[in-house]
Amino acid sequence: MTPARRLVPVLMLPILVGASDPPPPLPIREVPADGRVTVTVDGHAIPARIGPGLPTFLYVPRARAEALFGDDAKIGGGGFKLFSMGPASSARIGPVRVPGRVQRVMLGVGDTPPESQWVKWFETDAYPGDEALGGPHVLPDPIVRFMLRPPQAGEGEATLKLAPRYGWWLASVEVPIGGQDILFAFAPQFPRTVASAAAGAAIGRAQGAQFDGAVEQVLISHGVRRPARPVRLTRPLMLGPLRLTDLLVRTHDYGAATDIDPSEADGLEAATRDVVVKGKRAKSKPSYVVYIGADMLKDCSSITYDKPGQTVTLRCR
Repeated sequence: MTPARRLVPVLMLPILVGASDPPPPLPIREVPADGRVTVTVDGHAIPARIGPGLPTFLYVPRARAEALFGDDAKIGGGGFKLFSMGPASSARIGPVRVPGRVQRVMLGVGDTPPESQWVKWFETDAYPGDEALGGPHVLPDPIVRFMLRPPQAGEGEATLKLAPRYGWWLASVEVPIGGQDILFAFAPQFPRTVASAAAGAAIGRAQGAQFDGAVEQVLISHGVRRPARPVRLTRPLMLGPLRLTDLLVRTHDYGAATDIDPSEADGLEAATRDVVVKGKRAKSKPSYVVYIGADMLKDCSSITYDKPGQTVTLRCR
């Protein structure tokens, strides 16, 4: 006789394939409109101003660098070792070179542990004041949001691609225009939007443009002023929610100072003639850059830099 089989109840558990808790959201540091924070440089607390249009590396005022580093802070002197793999120690604005120094320090911001970063200082400070200056890359937080003004009704968001950190001295977005990749930095310290000669020429080819005023001297940085002329675009240039119709274009970036003849049919093309250095020096590469000034950012409440996601999000009306 065959014994009866005993049935054993089996608890059937659901099989979850690929199920897991979503990763926690990345922390966001909100920087107030005045941008004021306190940082530590090798343990010494100093005031700093952080902004979207400020340097990729922390710029320390020369007087404060001398107080921190003593004789090692002297421009052009001996002292600490300059690392060949580090960023350039000098700054260049058009044909003007501003000597400087660069050094690795332990940089701390808020309650985050200090980390090794480069700091710079120059014979002439980038902008007046006793505060160190830095952009979103100086902060250790993965996402940095700059609050420009209180939010208002009717705002929308637009996201652009963040350019690599070392592409320019400011955090920027890269946009192809007129056959060229142009870097745009959101720099509210500029009252008006300013383009380099090469960028202005490329934008002019793509959008159509004409000069709309006389040459004026525009402060760029480090006390250096460069000649620029107002330009009006025939077709507005859209950069996310920003509608660019008027800007200043530097009439030349390198070489001899020659004004663009307003009677020329394509004056912006003429600007590119002076972008390179002529003579025995090797030619300098044209600079395709635009500083988006306060005139364009007046209707924006915030700019968010997502460094891991490589995006910049504008919230504007």
